[in-house]
Amino acid sequence: MTLELFLEVGCEEIPARFIDGTLAQFREQLAKRLTECALGFDAIHCYATPRRLVFVTPALAARQADRTELVTGPPKSAAYDTSGNPTAAARGFAAKQGVGVESLKEVQTDKGVYLAIERRIPGRSAGQILSQELPLLLASLSFPKSMRWEPSRFLFVRPIRWMLCRLQGEVLPFNVAGVTADGFSYGHRILAKNAQIEVNSFEQYQSELLNHKVRFDANDRRAAVESALAAEAAALGARVIPDRSLLDLVVNLNEYPTVVSGRFDPSFLRLPKEVLVTVMREHQKYFSLVDAREAALMPCFLAVVDSDGSHAALIRAGHERVLRARLADAGFFWDLDRKVKLEDRVEKLGRVVFQQKLGTMLEKTHRLVSLTGYLGRNSKLENQGLLKDAARLCKSDLITEMVKEFADLQGVMGGLYAEAEGLPTAVCRAIYEHYRPQTFEDASPETCEGGLLSIADRLDSVVGAFAIGQVPTGSKDPLALRRQTLGIIKVVLDQRLSLSMEKLFFRSFSLFKRKAVRTQSDTWQDFSSFLKDRLRFAFKELGFRYDEINAVVETRFDNPCDCLERLRAIAAIRSSADFEAVAQGFKRIKNILQKSGMDLSAERQEVDSSLFESPEERRLAEAVEALRPKLQRALRRRSYTKAFELMAALRPTIDLFFDQVLVMAEDQRVRLNRLNLLRELLRVFFNIADVSEIVPVPKEGSYVGAST
Repeated sequence: MTLELFLEVGCEEIPARFIDGTLAQFREQLAKRLTECALGFDAIHCYATPRRLVFVTPALAARQADRTELVTGPPKSAAYDTSGNPTAAARGFAAKQGVGVESLKEVQTDKGVYLAIERRIPGRSAGQILSQELPLLLASLSFPKSMRWEPSRFLFVRPIRWMLCRLQGEVLPFNVAGVTADGFSYGHRILAKNAQIEVNSFEQYQSELLNHKVRFDANDRRAAVESALAAEAAALGARVIPDRSLLDLVVNLNEYPTVVSGRFDPSFLRLPKEVLVTVMREHQKYFSLVDAREAALMPCFLAVVDSDGSHAALIRAGHERVLRARLADAGFFWDLDRKVKLEDRVEKLGRVVFQQKLGTMLEKTHRLVSLTGYLGRNSKLENQGLLKDAARLCKSDLITEMVKEFADLQGVMGGLYAEAEGLPTAVCRAIYEHYRPQTFEDASPETCEGGLLSIADRLDSVVGAFAIGQVPTGSKDPLALRRQTLGIIKVVLDQRLSLSMEKLFFRSFSLFKRKAVRTQSDTWQDFSSFLKDRLRFAFKELGFRYDEINAVVETRFDNPCDCLERLRAIAAIRSSADFEAVAQGFKRIKNILQKSGMDLSAERQEVDSSLFESPEERRLAEAVEALRPKLQRALRRRSYTKAFELMAALRPTIDLFFDQVLVMAEDQRVRLNRLNLLRELLRVFFNIADVSEIVPVPKEGSYVGAST
């Protein structure tokens, strides 16, 4: 028999950014507690609005299964006297368990033979368990910010105002923070005047809440918002600028969302599009609109409001009035900031702290100029002077009024102000783009100058943090070094920049002079390990298999673009039967060498042909030597597919070797010579990949190589 558990926790307005994390945390904790209590369930469904957290388990076991428990008493040696009669210890244990001594049995334990009794423990009902567990569960939840509001000092995301809890239709009363769970919910605070609703089941809850102007399911609210946005935009002959994060936000800000359109004075279109969109998004949570044909920003906006549309005109007027003031402020900042050139702001960056131990933004600017000079030369950039100009000016907008008001516009405003000053396009674009990408899914800079400046900016931050010991640990990464390192990798891959990360690191580290508190070698050791982990993540996101990534990253990871080319080559050839067989042969070789205690990274040891005892080992040695020049040519040309084809062609020779040759020969000199031969075979391919990491792809099922 299964029961429906239905819980609603009604609160004061929960911040939208807390909702998704709270639901995930509750689902995880409830599943954990039910499992620990041996109470079976099939699924946990979670929903939320700003005023309520809703949890449903449609099929929860009605009670625990009965279980047996072995209760041990005294050891046999102390339970009977020399005549075999029960001692006081045995009689006392039996009396405590409510049975006669004759009911006790002997059991063998790690400590010897003991008296024991097997007791049947009936399972508790779901109601008994939940009455105890649900208050503990709610008390265990953690939030970025919590509140206390009543005498017991209970801590929760926001004050709890009601709780509805029913188990198969019956109220399950429990108390949290002075609120006792009952069978009532409440409608929309304004549209339904917070009407009390008696609810007996989740099915009834769904219809009653909608009747009382509450869409409790975020997916339902999202669909309603998307449909209304599209309809309002079409009515205006426009289209909405897509904004996934804003959509996620407004979905969690409203219980009954509708969309209201509004307009602003077209004279504000003199401001850059980026400024207008940011003002509407950041301050007002509005969606911006563009002309459906020309993609030019229109003097219109769409606001998602918690209303049924009955007061749309009044709501529209209020939003238009507030936006007018916001845009007027933005216009003032735009005009004021342009009175001072970016060049004249550079020295003032000396008053802006970059990081307490790493100095000011002016010091960072000097490092960026040096680092972009190195990157420009290495990339053979046509006009390296423009890149250095962009590096010198790229942080100047941090002290503009616009960026002080809208931090998300840093970099963007610098590019716009540079354009307004008439600076070269390459400089403007590099400044404008250098904060991109913000995530691995975000677009990289479109220009080479922007890409190199983006790399330099992030590299300076990451290497500087590692140099002063600010290394990410666990989930803690206050300086967002993981995201910044992924940004470096993404730009390098997207722009196909052939860069040595080790050389870049040493160049960047040298610019910190006395600020570094760690040695260069120690910092590189941590940074390189960190970089490898980020490369693994990036390549996994691109669709490569874990074994392909291990094969490439574990051998040579210094050049991300080179890694990508080798990964693509492995993905293309791995389905070949010969390559798969060679990969398994290499795995066997690696295991033999490791078990023999040979150091795979040791210097090359010459193979003595006079110690060969069979033609198969001579053929393998000759094949290895013949491969060296061919492989070197392939490596120079980065013809990795060709290199792997050469490797696959070794299959017959390797197979014959293992069929006819005993590697671990009794003669120590012969054995060592054969081990050296196998090690040379591995080493000759180590510059490409450690193919021993490749695992066979299951024959039944499809394999997807990589998204390229």
